[in-house]
Amino acid sequence: MNILIIGNSAAGTAAIEAIRHQDKRCSVVQLSDEAQPLYSRCLLAYYLSNATDEKGLLFRDPDFHEKMNVALHAGPGFRAVGLDREQRAVLCDNGQRFVYDRLLIATGSSAKLPKHVPAHMGGVFMLRNLADARAIKAKLPSVKRAVVLGGGLIGIKAATALAGLGIKTSIVVRSNLILSQMIDFDASRIITRLLEEKGIEVMYQTQALEVLTRHGNVTGVETDTNGRLECELLIGAKGVQPNTQLLEGTGLDVPWGIRTDAYLTTSDPTIFAAGDVAETFDLTLETHTVNALWTCAVQQGRAAGLNMVGKQTVYDGTIGMNSLNVYDTSIISFGVSSPKDESLYRMEILNQPELGVYKKIVIGHDNRIKGIILVGHMENAGVLLSLIRKKTDVSSFQDQLVSDGFNFGTILKHSDPEEMERYLNRRLV
Repeated sequence: MNILIIGNSAAGTAAIEAIRHQDKRCSVVQLSDEAQPLYSRCLLAYYLSNATDEKGLLFRDPDFHEKMNVALHAGPGFRAVGLDREQRAVLCDNGQRFVYDRLLIATGSSAKLPKHVPAHMGGVFMLRNLADARAIKAKLPSVKRAVVLGGGLIGIKAATALAGLGIKTSIVVRSNLILSQMIDFDASRIITRLLEEKGIEVMYQTQALEVLTRHGNVTGVETDTNGRLECELLIGAKGVQPNTQLLEGTGLDVPWGIRTDAYLTTSDPTIFAAGDVAETFDLTLETHTVNALWTCAVQQGRAAGLNMVGKQTVYDGTIGMNSLNVYDTSIISFGVSSPKDESLYRMEILNQPELGVYKKIVIGHDNRIKGIILVGHMENAGVLLSLIRKKTDVSSFQDQLVSDGFNFGTILKHSDPEEMERYLNRRLV
């Protein structure tokens, strides 16, 4: 059997390991337009701030593909640009054609840049891959001021890295909170205070109207609220979008990402998808969506790899999980942390901004936890996540969920024997 994998990051790597655990002999070919050893994108901001070097970014040995007996074709020319489902073949932009019996699409996602921001202007960057980080790092000696467009995970990581290097940094956010896909307003204000204490300017409800340039280099940003922000470096951090261009005109089901079933199979039974490009079932939203997270990519890649070699493995679904450290404060969120219609949920909240502590548990009308935000105190995160995954009725101990003393013992104390047996026996995702 010929297995072809497009993409060389978390999902593709996990798939290879799963395949080789079951089948040592089948042909595995991998394509990537990035000629780099396997590295973690999650650590790029640490590389930018000099907290780690390029070697510290690696998450597998340089000889990984050789050990796994995988034919890796990587670098310029090996971007997959065409998919012929009838012939079961993928065409690269260098003209080479690769056939498959089973195909895994793990093409990931790309950073979004506002349309009015000139992507190829000197001093304008995104922070999505190692090439981006290297280019930013090379520019830093001539940078005194920086502007980050977007207050999501990438934007906050980039801003703290730059500020730590002594660069005056401003974050421009269109909404009234940062980390809006991860936390709510009250939690956001705690993080904002931490950033401002380190000299980072956070500009809420502000839009960049125009990027100002001179001699081909960025010199500032014109905003709709605070006039001109001078800068020599501009980083676009407005989120990501799945890399689905390869699927255009193929007839595959691609509502946003590539829609998959419980076996990570697409609408074509010979084609699988995993990672940032895949739409999978979300256990808390109870619908299909893209969760562009490293942990999800690893889980999905593993399940897809097993299914590609006939080891039938159900992927029950994703839980949207995010974690971040802002200086000495840890933040974590799961699931529906900021519901649009709060009337559909009940909330248990502990808000102690003076201590830098915030806890929020979102509970559905079925008495199951749908979302969590923890700022400052992480001790109960594992127990709370297991309650989500096991779909446990928490009504008997709901008022204790945000207590510092809440732990597995609390569940034992308040649950009836039958419910506890179900909790203990229910298989984790």
